[in-house]
Amino acid sequence: MSFSLFSRAVLFGAALSCFGVSAAAVAAGAEQAGDPVLRPSARHAAGVGRGPHRPSSSRAQVSRSAGLTQPVQVAAATDRVTERLLRDVRGAVQDSTAASQQDLAKTGVSASALGSSWTEVRVVPANDRLLGSIGGWRQRLSRAGFDFTLSYMAEGVANVAGGRRTGFDYSHQVVMGTDFDLNKLFGMQGWSFHMLGVQRAGRSVATDYLGKTGLIQPQQDYGVGGNVLYKLVYMYFEKTLFDKKLTIDFGRMPANLKYGTSYFGCYALNSVICAHPTGLSVGSKWRSWPFSQWGMTARLNPGHGLYAQAGFFEASATEGGRAGFNFSFKPLGYVVPVELGWEPALGRDRLTGHYKIGGYIDTSNHPDPFTAFDGSPILISHRAARIERQRGAWYVGADQMVARFGAAKDQGLILFGMAGWDQGASLPGQSQYTLGIISQGMFPSRVTDAISLFWSWQNVNRKITRYQEMQQDLGYTTLRGGVKLPQSNFQVLELTYTAFITRGLKLLPDLQYIVHPDANRTYPNALEAGFRLLAQF
Repeated sequence: MSFSLFSRAVLFGAALSCFGVSAAAVAAGAEQAGDPVLRPSARHAAGVGRGPHRPSSSRAQVSRSAGLTQPVQVAAATDRVTERLLRDVRGAVQDSTAASQQDLAKTGVSASALGSSWTEVRVVPANDRLLGSIGGWRQRLSRAGFDFTLSYMAEGVANVAGGRRTGFDYSHQVVMGTDFDLNKLFGMQGWSFHMLGVQRAGRSVATDYLGKTGLIQPQQDYGVGGNVLYKLVYMYFEKTLFDKKLTIDFGRMPANLKYGTSYFGCYALNSVICAHPTGLSVGSKWRSWPFSQWGMTARLNPGHGLYAQAGFFEASATEGGRAGFNFSFKPLGYVVPVELGWEPALGRDRLTGHYKIGGYIDTSNHPDPFTAFDGSPILISHRAARIERQRGAWYVGADQMVARFGAAKDQGLILFGMAGWDQGASLPGQSQYTLGIISQGMFPSRVTDAISLFWSWQNVNRKITRYQEMQQDLGYTTLRGGVKLPQSNFQVLELTYTAFITRGLKLLPDLQYIVHPDANRTYPNALEAGFRLLAQF
């Protein structure tokens, strides 16, 4: 038997209202609904601890395959029920054992902070969860149409040299998400529903010790979403068509959730690198999580690793509000992102890669930071700013495995690059260039460990620089943005090691060297030392 339609509806509604589902409580509900429960006699029938066997539709055959001398009664013994019992047993057994190197090599284990929150890696591999299968109930719920995500990430970073002053700060992020297969729950073919939120807390080493502006953020998990129990990041429906060649998402989500991102970027701690070019998105309505806005996006996968996707989002006036649940529709304009990509697996060794080119248009109105409506400098004429009625950016990015160390998905030497250019007068950035090299699984006994080196250069909007230079010429002691000198560019060099401690738990020691904190020479170049602790449940 399976969950009744009523039970599935109750499960769906309860998860939406609670956001953090207790697997044990849901499991109890499943038992009451009549789902098969593994009794001690059934465990013996399944042959736990007796080696492999084949399930049979006959009770006598079940007994013989388990090596028993007494007949065992299994309620309504069928191939389907017996197989489900066996899967539950295997799930329970897995919880008491650590994942083997062979298991890890089969699936690969991502070191990315995006972990189970990015759509392409939302579901954490079964062998990379601290709680394992929760006695088989995780698989049972998944078969019924429900998966959940729970992860904890802590980042502690110290400014040990340079910058404004030395000191240490800590921040954390808890990710809570639910995914519903509406086909399994209600028979809605090709439909699913996804919901995810975060809870953040802590302080920023950027503004406490590094500089004044927070333009560079060495902690990826710091920022919007703090001081609330749950901040909604996305809540949307997904529909697949034409044998999953076309995917349509609609609801509330950040406009750049699936555009210009790379989970390899989040092998780094600094938000300038993780997970998209901040020089293109900061200050724009092409928002990143944990902001949210109404919108829809469609992705076409014609085959051969090719894809094309485009979206249409509101340039939100509220961006979800403090807790993300402000669902008002008050568009200031609209954001239209597009992206083309190719995701090959090259040669006999299946060297994986991701190539993309894309951009966005933001039709909301924004003031020019330097020029007045009559063409004069604002600082001189004191006239109203010229209004820019459309702006945007475009980017190219790629990562490619150039050598394979083993069979796991990302086990090899990977080259990474991303470049982007802003188009318009009112965005804070001008351009950004990022390069990286990642070596994962190079040691046979540590197939999930990774060494990552990233470099990123970001330029400030030239109009902002000109405004500050004019202020300096006029004798201002504090310039636009609260800085002492005109801003031009900064660089971040970051070295990270990902240490797989046990399934579901990773520690990432990290070093960052920052050239020109605050994008000027007010403070000396800075050295950051810190760590990330990532736990996936």
